[in-house]
Amino acid sequence: MLSQDQLLNTYDNNLEATERTLLSLYGERYRTYRENYKLAGEYKYEPEFPLYLMLEQSYSCNLKCPSCIHGFPEEKKKFDPDVKIMPRSLFNQIIEEGEKNNCPSISFCVNDEPLIVPDLPERIAYAKEHQFMDLFITTNGTFLTLDLAKELVSAGLTRILFSIDAATSETYDKVRPGGDFARVVKNLEALVEYKNSMGLVLPAIRASFVNSQLNAHERDLFVEKFSPLVDYIEIQGFSAYYDHNTDLIPEKSIQVTDFACNEPWRKLIIRADGDVLPCCNFYGYGVVVGNINSTPLKEIFNGKQLRSLRKEFAEGTYSLSPCNACSKSFYRAPQ
Repeated sequence: MLSQDQLLNTYDNNLEATERTLLSLYGERYRTYRENYKLAGEYKYEPEFPLYLMLEQSYSCNLKCPSCIHGFPEEKKKFDPDVKIMPRSLFNQIIEEGEKNNCPSISFCVNDEPLIVPDLPERIAYAKEHQFMDLFITTNGTFLTLDLAKELVSAGLTRILFSIDAATSETYDKVRPGGDFARVVKNLEALVEYKNSMGLVLPAIRASFVNSQLNAHERDLFVEKFSPLVDYIEIQGFSAYYDHNTDLIPEKSIQVTDFACNEPWRKLIIRADGDVLPCCNFYGYGVVVGNINSTPLKEIFNGKQLRSLRKEFAEGTYSLSPCNACSKSFYRAPQ
C-alpha cells in the first residue's frame, strides 16, 4: 500500500542539518514527535491529539493554478466559508488548545496563500511562544519581500516551502497563471542570501514540483536549477480533482491502485470559520468532522466520525464519496 509519504521523490541537500538543529533546541520532545509521526503514518500509533495542525486562514490565493481548486471558481464557491481571514480570537483559541495538548507542529496554511494574512508574523510568533516546535508555511512566493522574510524568520518559522512547479518562465506561466517566475526566483534568492549571511540553519527551504502534463519535461531541469539554492526539493505525484483537471495527468505517470490514507492519524485541518477537516486534499472539503466553535479539537479528533474513518482506512475501505474519489486520484511521477 502506498501512502502520501511514498508518493514523493525527495532531493535532500541539507535536511539533516535542520533535524540536528531542531533536536538541539528541543531534545527528546522533538525526537518523540518525529518517531510518533512516522509510526502514525504506518497505523502503529494513534495519538490523543493531532501531531500536526493545519490552519486555512483565508481560503484565498492570488493565483489560479489549473491543478488547484482555486483554478476552478465555480467549484471553489461550493466550499466558501464566507470568512475573509480567520479571526485572531479563533486563531488564539486553536493555539492555546494545541499548547494544552502538547501539539508539536503547525502549518499556517492549507491550500491558501498564507502571505495574504496581514499579521502572519505575529501569529507565527504567538504559536512559537505557545510551545509549537515545527512551524510551516507553503507559499507561491510572489509576496515574499525581503523585509517580510526577515519578519517570518524572526517570528520563529522553521520551514518555508515554495510551490514553484517550473524551471522556466514559459512553463511557469502555464502552471501558475497570474504569477511571475522571475519575481519568485528573486524572492527565493533574497531569502537564501539573507539566511546564509546570518549563518542560519532554520528555516529549512524547500522547492516543490507537482508533476503534470504541463511541466513534466522540466523535471530534471527543475532539480538542476533549484538544488543549489534550497535545502531540499520534492517532486510530487499528480492528484486529479474529480474530472476537473484530468487533462493534466502526465502521459507516463502510473495510477496508484493501492493507495493508503494516513491523514486522520496525524493531523487536523481547521478552516477560517472553525470547520474541521480530516485531511488537506481538496476532497477533504467534502468531509467536515466538526467545528471548533462548538467542540474542542481533542474531542473531534477522538470522536466517532474520525475513529470510524481510521478503522475503515486501516482496512483499505473508503466508503465516503470524497474519500473514495480521492483514493483513486493519485498518479505517481515516473522515476
